[in-house]
Amino acid sequence: MRKKFLVSVLALAIAASTSGCAELGIDKREAGTAIGVVAGAVVGQFIGKGNGRIVATILGGALGGFIGNKIGAKLDEQDRQALALRTQDVLNASPASATAAPASWTSSHSGATAQIVQGQEFTQTKTVEVKRAPKIVAVPTMKLINEQYLTKSSSNVRSAPNKSAEKVGGLKPGTEFTAVGSTGDWILVGRKGVTVGYVNKDLVEPKAEAVAKSVKPAANLDEMNVSADKETKAFDLDSIPSLPTQQVAAETSCRPVTVSLKAANGDTEQEQNTFCKQANGTWELI
Repeated sequence: MRKKFLVSVLALAIAASTSGCAELGIDKREAGTAIGVVAGAVVGQFIGKGNGRIVATILGGALGGFIGNKIGAKLDEQDRQALALRTQDVLNASPASATAAPASWTSSHSGATAQIVQGQEFTQTKTVEVKRAPKIVAVPTMKLINEQYLTKSSSNVRSAPNKSAEKVGGLKPGTEFTAVGSTGDWILVGRKGVTVGYVNKDLVEPKAEAVAKSVKPAANLDEMNVSADKETKAFDLDSIPSLPTQQVAAETSCRPVTVSLKAANGDTEQEQNTFCKQANGTWELI
């Protein structure tokens, strides 16, 4: 049976306590998973900031649910949280090659250890929901990115992914933003989860690549007072009464992950699952 840990599971996990599981009709195995989701969400609160903190919380919750199942049954709560966080780190790393060395984890108190192995990354096409500003033209397909990017120079942001499209605003050099996805030679510029335009890919680069070259972000689009500048005024989401939502066929990255555990008492367990990146930047267990 295919399994999916969705954001709604967080609400269920918070509502369910160990004393109330029977009333909710949740068996012990399901309760363990729900508790794992809460544990992972707690871990997520300690990483990221702003919108990144929200994404980290959801991601931590999903992975907490994963750790809270077969392998989680052999660990205490502290180890479940730690192993979930380590698995999250592995997923957030660069795509693994087929020959990548396993990532290791060791409990800080119980003696439990684990090996985490990512399989070869592959792509999968699925329909996702994307919000956009009213003037922004919808695209039928895209490749999901959901990573931080920086502008390399002054960059025009346009209403559609072509150079003749209307300019809706501009970004100064060093502006950090969320790249929602890409379509052809264009990057979807995101602000607070909403696509506010398109920028040519030659004008921007992933933040990780910029930082590696000692380039520091000058400003973050999510945190800017966009209404104070005519070049960014169109990105003021508070002035927009409603935001169109579109269904897009999106190509997304998926990675198989195998966790091999040796518990403190010497018992071993192995769990294999596949995670795919979602439109909000989280990884969903499929």
